[in-house]
Amino acid sequence: MIYPFYRSARATAGLLTALGLAWAPAALATTALAPAAGAQQPRGTARVTGTVRGDNGQPLVGAQVALTGTGYGAVAGDDGRYSISGVPAGTYTLRAARIGYTPVTQQVTVGDGQTLTVDVTLTASATTLTAVSVVGYTNEQRRDISGAVSTVTSSDIQDQKVATVEEALRGRAPGVQIAASGQPGRPASIVVRGQNGFGNPSPLYVVDGMYVGQQNPNINPDDIASINILKDASAAAQYGAQASNGVIVITTKRGANGPSRFALNTYYGFQQIPKRIPLMNAAEFQNVFKAAYAAAGQTPPAGVSGGASINTDWQDALFQRGAIQNYNLTASGGTTSASYLLSGSVLDQKGTVINTDFRRYSVRVNSDATRGRITVGEALAISQSNQRAYPNGIFGGQALPLIDVVSLLPTIPIRDPNNPGGWGYGSDANPNYGVNPVAVLTNNSNRTRSNQVIGTAFGEVKIVGNLRYRLNLGLDYNDLLHRVWTSSAQVRYLTPVLTGASLFQEQPNTQQLLYENLLNYDGTFGGGNHRLSAVAGQTSQNNSYQQLSAFRQGFSNEQLQQLNAGSTTGFTNGGFYTPFRTNSVLGRATYSFKDRYLLTGSVRRDCSSRFSPGNRCGQFGAGSIGWVVSEEGFWKGVPMLGSADFFKLRASTGVLGDQNIGDLAYFSPVSQNINYVSNGPSGATVISGGATQTVLANTDLKWQRNRSTDVGFDLGLFDNRLSLTADYYVNIADQLLVQLPLPGSLASDRNPFVNAGKVRNAGFELGLTHRLDRGDFDLNTTLNLTTTANRVVSLGNGGQPISSGFGDVGVARTAVGHPIGAFYLKETCGIFQTAADVTAHKAQPRAQPGDLCFVDQNADGTINDQDRVFFDNPIPKVTGGLFFDSHWKSIDLGLNFRGSFGNKIFNAIKFATERTTGLSNLRAGYNPWTTSNTNTSTPRAVFGDAVNGDPASDRWLESGNFVRIQNVVLGYSIPQRLLSSMRISGTERPRVYVNLQNLYTFTKYSGYDPEVLGFGDPLARGVDDGLIYPNPRTITLGLDVRF
Repeated sequence: MIYPFYRSARATAGLLTALGLAWAPAALATTALAPAAGAQQPRGTARVTGTVRGDNGQPLVGAQVALTGTGYGAVAGDDGRYSISGVPAGTYTLRAARIGYTPVTQQVTVGDGQTLTVDVTLTASATTLTAVSVVGYTNEQRRDISGAVSTVTSSDIQDQKVATVEEALRGRAPGVQIAASGQPGRPASIVVRGQNGFGNPSPLYVVDGMYVGQQNPNINPDDIASINILKDASAAAQYGAQASNGVIVITTKRGANGPSRFALNTYYGFQQIPKRIPLMNAAEFQNVFKAAYAAAGQTPPAGVSGGASINTDWQDALFQRGAIQNYNLTASGGTTSASYLLSGSVLDQKGTVINTDFRRYSVRVNSDATRGRITVGEALAISQSNQRAYPNGIFGGQALPLIDVVSLLPTIPIRDPNNPGGWGYGSDANPNYGVNPVAVLTNNSNRTRSNQVIGTAFGEVKIVGNLRYRLNLGLDYNDLLHRVWTSSAQVRYLTPVLTGASLFQEQPNTQQLLYENLLNYDGTFGGGNHRLSAVAGQTSQNNSYQQLSAFRQGFSNEQLQQLNAGSTTGFTNGGFYTPFRTNSVLGRATYSFKDRYLLTGSVRRDCSSRFSPGNRCGQFGAGSIGWVVSEEGFWKGVPMLGSADFFKLRASTGVLGDQNIGDLAYFSPVSQNINYVSNGPSGATVISGGATQTVLANTDLKWQRNRSTDVGFDLGLFDNRLSLTADYYVNIADQLLVQLPLPGSLASDRNPFVNAGKVRNAGFELGLTHRLDRGDFDLNTTLNLTTTANRVVSLGNGGQPISSGFGDVGVARTAVGHPIGAFYLKETCGIFQTAADVTAHKAQPRAQPGDLCFVDQNADGTINDQDRVFFDNPIPKVTGGLFFDSHWKSIDLGLNFRGSFGNKIFNAIKFATERTTGLSNLRAGYNPWTTSNTNTSTPRAVFGDAVNGDPASDRWLESGNFVRIQNVVLGYSIPQRLLSSMRISGTERPRVYVNLQNLYTFTKYSGYDPEVLGFGDPLARGVDDGLIYPNPRTITLGLDVRF
């Protein structure tokens, strides 16, 4: 495998010789670098030679020795020896460096013809390049990784005072887009390197070796030691078909050798909605709608024409000051042969919207022990969480309180004793059809309780040398109870709840078991020139999902919110059990030759029960290569780049599978107890029971295949204080698993999956880190940027587009040649100013001056859905983060920014507050066109006008660009001398801090929050669709104590 590198190295040598540099391949001999014949720098007759060793006395192969400020240098050979020849007489500064060791400099003086021997000893030191990352089944030094892997450590996220893992990751890793909601306990949406299909885009989570699927593992962020995001096929292929969207590998903290230690981390904070929508008061609202009714030639209702005796601020009634508090206690310790860690945590969050909250209790036990050749250990997390989320509104549908809160009239009271149930809502005087959000959130409830266990246990035996056998066992068990209570109280105009109060209750139960048998090898040979880390083995997953559900209505006593208290009229009971299994064999090897040439290969064969027997198994694999160019002898002579301490080129490619289709998708079930009508022997009509196939399925379903290609480099400068990582990636998802739309005449309960379509994602990633150390002051700066370009290359079913977003309107469409979920809207062309403008346009003959002008795209003289066009910007083109973390003596200060650019958002709040189609409140400053006010982008106000308020219009698109001050933290570590003066002993400099999150967002977006999550529809990511819960501004005070 070295030969191709050698050939390229020889070619490079020829190029460098042409540039005036002579070079001999360092992989073959001790290398000396000196100006070639014809170079301008004079040659001398002196020689500097010696041996470079580590602090353990062993020779350091590949150590770089140079006379700084000159072109003279060498690379130590296999025996650690170096030789620099042709040195002119004089005094120089000799510098010796090796990755993973502290550089050494010393002054040397040589005379003409002298051979000076200078032996150097380097001391090992921890650097980012020698840090070990958990890359799935292998542990690798950062310098040896040739795939695309981002690492986030516990210190990176310790100041993020959030409830979920995903929230803490925002802006931290290039290539990772995260959209979070402010709803307590709701997981964020994570997309790694673009969306590869039409289903769930979330990556696979692996916690301490346990696969937990594409869902938030709901673990305590304080328990996390590191998070590694595997982004390309080379890094992720070891996880096979479950890794098509990337992998997030979470490693939790463990004990260390030493006496028992305790740590207390606690904080308490206040939260609030950082922005409210400015709305009209009662008098302003009435004035606008009086004119709107007059323009329509209609008589306004009493609530518009009468006096404004009521002036309700619905946002004041719905929003509250939230709170978040956390208490985490950890005990850890160990010996040279055993260690333990115990932790317990309570997190409690009261939402910024009334009657929403989240509470989690968690306990963790991690331990390991070694005796002789045998090591055993476990990582166990037990948690219970309780969440109260947005409840249902009317007709069993999801409540949308932040749409109702801006559309309800200020002339409607919150409570009205004259109404059934006592709540205020629309009336004949105020014919508004909004749902009272205060009533819904007070009377109704949506509660989820989760009891979860995530654990792994392992046993490892050293067989011989560096070869080990490892048995892994894993469990992810989650017992859920979900209750949705809907009161009988009327909360909307002309919409009484005739069936009475209702209760829906379900108990989903998931269990995932993992069994793995692995052989691992980690070692060096050939005098340290060869380093190999490899794993091979078998892994099996046995998953099951079962659910019981029941629905009751007609409760006569709403205080008894139990199933047995409901009526049997209209009741339903249900339940099912679904198994899912995978069996796999895998292999992965990472090889390094002389710390210069890197090779990684992964292969995995997966067999999944989600596919029919003939198509259950698929083979997937990937490989990557790397070249640490800076370890070559010629490196120091390369113009401009030669001053760099580290430079690595890398490339990877591979294929991953995807089985994200749910269970039994290839199966066609037969439903029983289906009645049918026939004629009996006497000709009479007979109703008989029978069975029929209710679902059409595809028995030839195959694996989706995602091909990933990545090229990049890693660069270290100034003793690696400045590091740069850059990547260009292309991901192509082929044979997409798509649900084929079927006509209703086929009577299929669901659309079958087919292998059709192709999606392409491409982009650049940049990560820049700088470390500044000036005595008592140090500053770490991190910048990362990501670009993403997503495009649908082909679709099945003749390329038929897929519509989604904003109910039946379908403001987003997935179609060939466009991004997933591109906006599909009518394009506006301004406002008609005169009747002549209307006549000249021709396609809107009924329009009046002041109405919106729409582009007649197909020139047929009519404006309809055939005139919709694509707006290809639902996904941010550039995302990034900028982080400053500094310390000065006992004070620490952190400042974090996060930004997103290049996308548009369909704004449901704007649609609700800037039209007069129906009677609803309006945004303050609403400025409609009039004959005396023509310099405006808002059309004239005409009550009932559906054209100017058309939802399928680009009028509702706004820029989604934003820069957010994500986090500001100021901390103070109490000096030991102050603790001693206070007679406090046994603690390690307690730290107190104040933390501000989501301090301010720079954006032109007029909605609550440009960070859109909504219903989480992967085919409508750019639609702020109504299920809004803004990210709160949080101010916390905290204390960290170790003793």
